[in-house]
Amino acid sequence: MAADAVQASLNGRFTYHADKGESWRIMRDQGPVTGDCEDYSLTLIWLYEGRSMLRFWWALITFRYVLWFCLSPSGDGHAVVWCRGRGWTDNIQRRLVSRGDLKAMGYRLRIPYLVPLVALKFLLRPLLRRI
Repeated sequence: MAADAVQASLNGRFTYHADKGESWRIMRDQGPVTGDCEDYSLTLIWLYEGRSMLRFWWALITFRYVLWFCLSPSGDGHAVVWCRGRGWTDNIQRRLVSRGDLKAMGYRLRIPYLVPLVALKFLLRPLLRRI
């Protein structure tokens, strides 16, 4: 499936819902899904990589995709994903755009979430759900 079709499929099923704290997850359901900006970005990468966790992690390790913490146009903390050779996307734009377009829309990139931090967020998720 082409990248645009993959994202369009997720867009048609996704509803934004803020979580409490940091509960990063991949939304694996086939039907409607709810989540926040990190959930959207992680799910999109997983879908781009054919629903394979091995390919998902390899794509992050090899910097095919990089999650970034940024400030959204409204000034809130937000996550976007950079897709090597294709551009930037998030749950607000729901399409690939250039870095220049992202900045022109008011996004302010801050720091990348590199693989160790992403892995830590996944590992801590079960513990954070119990609190």
